[in-house]
Formats: sequence, structure tokens, C-alpha cells
Amino acid sequence: FNNAKDIMYFCIKVFFHSLLSIFFSSIEVLGRQNVPEHGPVIFTGNHSNQFVDAAIIVVATLLPVGFLVADVSFKKPIIGHLAYASGSIPVKRPQDAAKKGIGKVMIKGKQLLGSDGTTFTKLIKGDKLRPGRSANAYRLKEIISDTEAVIAEDIGEPSPFDEIQDTWLTYDILSAVDQSAMFDTVQSELNKGKCLGIFPGGGSHDRTDLLPLKVGVAAIAFGVLDRYDRNVPIVPVGLNYFRGHRFRGRVVVEYGEPIFIDKETLATYKSSKRSGYQSLLSKIEEGMRSVIVTAHDYSELKHIHTARRLYQNTPSAMSNNPTKYRQDLARRFAVGYQMIKEKYGGESSLPEEILKVKQQVTEYQDTLDKWGLFDYQVNQLDVSFNTLLYTFGHALLAILVAAIPSLFLTAPVGLLASWWARKEAKKDAKNSRVKLVGRDIVMSKRILFSLVAVPTLWIIYFILLSLFTNLEKRTIFVLILSFPLLSYIGVTGLGMGMVDMKDLRPSFLRLFPDFQVVMKTLPIKRAELQKEIRRVVRKFGPSLGAVYYDSSDKWEKKLHENKNNLENNNNNLENNNNLENNLENNKD
Repeated sequence: FNNAKDIMYFCIKVFFHSLLSIFFSSIEVLGRQNVPEHGPVIFTGNHSNQFVDAAIIVVATLLPVGFLVADVSFKKPIIGHLAYASGSIPVKRPQDAAKKGIGKVMIKGKQLLGSDGTTFTKLIKGDKLRPGRSANAYRLKEIISDTEAVIAEDIGEPSPFDEIQDTWLTYDILSAVDQSAMFDTVQSELNKGKCLGIFPGGGSHDRTDLLPLKVGVAAIAFGVLDRYDRNVPIVPVGLNYFRGHRFRGRVVVEYGEPIFIDKETLATYKSSKRSGYQSLLSKIEEGMRSVIVTAHDYSELKHIHTARRLYQNTPSAMSNNPTKYRQDLARRFAVGYQMIKEKYGGESSLPEEILKVKQQVTEYQDTLDKWGLFDYQVNQLDVSFNTLLYTFGHALLAILVAAIPSLFLTAPVGLLASWWARKEAKKDAKNSRVKLVGRDIVMSKRILFSLVAVPTLWIIYFILLSLFTNLEKRTIFVLILSFPLLSYIGVTGLGMGMVDMKDLRPSFLRLFPDFQVVMKTLPIKRAELQKEIRRVVRKFGPSLGAVYYDSSDKWEKKLHENKNNLENNNNNLENNNNLENNLENNKD
């Protein structure tokens, strides 16, 4: 350790590791070889689990990482203290101080019209307006009068042409914030070799795809290059949660290949900052998509993983790194399905064979959900008595070991934390413009509640033991000091017991006559569906190019290269046609 800050960061990392090991059953890390051995590095991650995302990156990354944290979060207890101690930097965001506007506005392309008392002249260029319930805010480029203004099309921001047109809407005012000091600080820290974590999509959300990336990360990277002549590597970080909002879920952290500002992007930037930012943002987005699995919605994502499980080869084919194999295969299914939808002009226009397989996958997953089964259990529905007896005995032992500490130490806090987290999630989803149901805050709220409630409960026990028992003080102190270990034993034992109970579920379901029919037919349906998925993949896969043919982990890079080459060829062809037309016109 070089100084007190290093010691503090190490302590925070140990604290996060201990905390996350309680709430998550596993944290797997892929692609660690893509992270440089020393800073500076900019880590860009998807943001789908609020404060937990940063904690997981801190734990998974060998280098110390400080984050850009919203100023409102920086001022909150616990979160703010941890952010400050870990070397994070506060950022004032316009949306955190949004005010309700007077009157109503209407968007017509880049033109902004006002009525019912709007006073645009009291605003300044750089202020933003957010219409209706839109998640997007648009910067005022020119203010003509109290009822007329011009909207800018900012790089990395949605276009006003995509907003609701010709409709009068209420609006919010987002006053311009001078962030030059923040950019100076960030660029200076990077020049000193520090590492920065940033979520370029903005706030946390529970959608199944990335939000549009903000321009800030590109401005930071180019700023460091301009001021200090340092080309900072940008490393995409994929945070892939499986039941991440639930207790004892799991997460796969995947680092992508570092992205640098190449000569072509730098030349574009020097001729046009706007185009340079856009070029770098496109590369960052490609990099981020290469380490996560995205889909249109949760239903589609669920079916992608179901199809992946049915299609995947035998365990021997993925013995080197099963998690990496599964992640890569899920991405191929997600990208391939999107490409096929684009090829045929939408989901409703897909070939009959694909629609039929999709329906069969949906019905298969619905059957699993109805009976509370998992795909891996389908071929193990008829287990031997010895296996059943062992699983039952193991579950009973685990639950008995966990019963007392769980009942008195973790259950009260766990139940209250779940209730409070669900309540806060509903409130956040109602107030947010990007959240669906607020899943992204559930785990963070549970952890924050537990950080306060657990010590409070221990203090209450200490007081009760001191007042109502004849135990000596030192005995009470020893007992209280053993609470963390007992709590961990309770949580771990309960988790093991829950896994065993899930495996025992099919045996209990055999008591129901309806399930006895399912038990006989479901494995057969699964085998038939597996064959059908593989047949359809063999038929339509070749049209997907690198997604199907390239067995390496570079297939996404090749896919983008082929796409760019095709676009360049089309542009060249269009230019040649225009040239020929001009020559013909000159002849005439």
C-alpha cells in the first residue's frame, strides 16, 4: 500500500466482497486478460442493478476503480460515504434538478412551439426541455420568442424527430449545468494513471437493452488525448445478471477487448468533433454489446436462453469454460434472431418454420413455469430412491443447521428488506421515465436496508441479553461478536437447502395425477424440440455469416467489419451512379 487511500480502497473492496457473497450465490469473471495491467483505464458498463453494479466491478477488477457518481447519490448516507472513500467523483446532472415548466410545448422536427404562458426567453441556450413522459430532454439551440425556439440535435442524444410530433404536452425544464470542472478533474486523474468507471447510458434501469449512450465518455477520452497526449484504453464491462434482483442470484462479469482512439477516428474528430464523438460512441456501444445479451423485452430474452439451453452441445463441448460457452451462444442466438427479423421485415413476417419453433419454445417454457421446473430437471424427473433420499437428507441437514441463526438473525431483516425494496421499486418505477417495474433497484435497496437493520437488530439483542439474562458481559460480547459468522452460516445453509428443495420439487409433484402425464411426455417433447431447433439453425444459420460460421470469440468483430464493408460498397455504388448520372446530364 502506498498511502491511506490505498488501504481504504482495499478495506472497501473486502467489505463489498463479503457483502456480495451473502446476497449472490456466485460472481464469475470472464475476459480478465482484456484488462490492462495498470491504469489509466476507462471501464464502461451496462447499468441494470443500481449501486450493486459499481460494487461488483470493484470486486471483479484487480485495478482500483473510482466512478462518476450522481451528486444526489454522493450526498446520501452510506452510498455517499462509500463513494467518497473509494475515490469516486460527483457529477451534477440536469435531470436531478428538473423543474415543471409553465404552459405546454409542441415539437415539430427541430422547431419547439409554446402556448398557455410559456416564457422561453427566461431560459438560456443550453437549457433542456423534457416533453410529456419522455425519457429524453432536448437542448435549446436558439430562443426566438416566448413561444418559439429551435432544438439542437446533440451527439449521443435521441433525435427530436423521433419524439411525439404536433401534440401539445406538459414539460420539464432542465437547467444547463457547467461540468467543465468535473471534466478537468476526471481528465487530470486519468493522466495520473487512475482508473474510471462510468455507465455511459446514464441512470440505472431494468430494460433488456442498452439505453442510448451519452457523449460524456467520448468527451473524456478525447479530452485526455488533447490535453495530455494519452490514448486511454476503454474497456467494456458486461454485467449479466441471472435472477439478479433476487436473493442468492448470480452474475457473470465479462470484460471486452480494450477500445482505443485510432488514427481514423482521431482524423474524424479533428475535422468534426461531433462526427468524432459519434464514431467513438459507436465503437464503445459495439464493445458493450459484445459482453452482454440483449433482447427486445424480458419475454424474448427468456426464450433466447431457453433456445440456447436446448441447442447447446454436450458438456464435453464446453468443458474448457462452460460459462463463456453459454454466454457466447446466448449472444449468437440474440444477434442472429435480430438479424433474421431485420431480413424479413419484422417478427410477424418471419418464415413459418421459425414462427412454429418460437411457439413451441414458448409453450415449453410455459409448461416449465407452470410446474415450477427448470430445464435441467426435465431429463431427471424420474430419479432413483437412493438419490432422492440423499437429496432429502442433505436438504434437511442444511436447513436444520441454518434454522436457528436464520430465524433470529437473518429472517427478520430479510423479510423487512424484501418488503421495503418492493415498495421502493414501485415508487421509483412510477417516478422514472426509463424503468419498467423497478427491478434494477430491488437488490440495492435490500442491501442498503440490511446494512442499517442488521447492526440495529444486534444492538437490540445486546440490550435484551444485558437486561433480561444473567449472562456475564464478556459472554454477551462473545455471543454478539459471533453473530456475523452465525449469520453467514445461516444464509449459506439456507441457500443450499433451497437448491435441494428445488431438486426435490419434481418428486413431490409426482403426487399429482396431472403431473404424472407431464413427467412422461415432457422429456419427449424436449428431445423433439431440441432436434427441431438444431434443424432450423442449420437451415437459416448460414445466412447469418460469422454468427454461424465463425467458431472463435471474434465473430462479432468480423460481423461489424462485414457490415461496414457492405455499407461502404453501397455508398461507393451510389456515388458511382450519381457520377454517371451527372455525366449523362452534362452530355445532354
